[in-house]
Amino acid sequence: MNKNLMLALVAGGVVLVLGGGAYLYTQNKSGDEATGNSNNDTVQEGDFIRTGQDSFGLDVCNEMTKEEVGAAVNKAVTKTRDYSVGMSSGCEYYIGESHFVIVDVGYSDMVTQRKGLEALERTINSDTRIGLENMLVYSDRGLIDIYMNVEPGIKFVRVGRSSTSVVSEEDHINLAIAVEKKIRSYK
Repeated sequence: MNKNLMLALVAGGVVLVLGGGAYLYTQNKSGDEATGNSNNDTVQEGDFIRTGQDSFGLDVCNEMTKEEVGAAVNKAVTKTRDYSVGMSSGCEYYIGESHFVIVDVGYSDMVTQRKGLEALERTINSDTRIGLENMLVYSDRGLIDIYMNVEPGIKFVRVGRSSTSVVSEEDHINLAIAVEKKIRSYK
């Protein structure tokens, strides 16, 4: 009896794995490839232009190089460190030994982020130089973070700094603009 039970369990496991694999395979085939849309195409969805940004955020340190970040903030980046945790992936770009700027891709709704920032009594503005919907977040120390809505309801990018003295406010905004251009280049 135990032998028959073991065989049934093994057979059931094999069927489950094969069925799950077949399901995933058909989901991928019936999605982007089957319709001719890939993540690298520009697609108009209402007033939001999808620019292929699904790819950005898989390996931020290599997608946005330290040379590109250094050029945007007018300072040499000495090292990078992967900053991928939980529901985000990102990269810290060090300017010196302990201070850095960060590009962080979050998988959440930017509206939720806004509510949290408002609860912390942050001042929120936007900047038309940044082509994506954005939030410039200020504390009593000045500009601390810039959020850009990459995929409404799904994905945003945060450009921040470890201290307001690391880079000027203007260079912080220049970095956000450079990141936006990189995101839009994925088409």
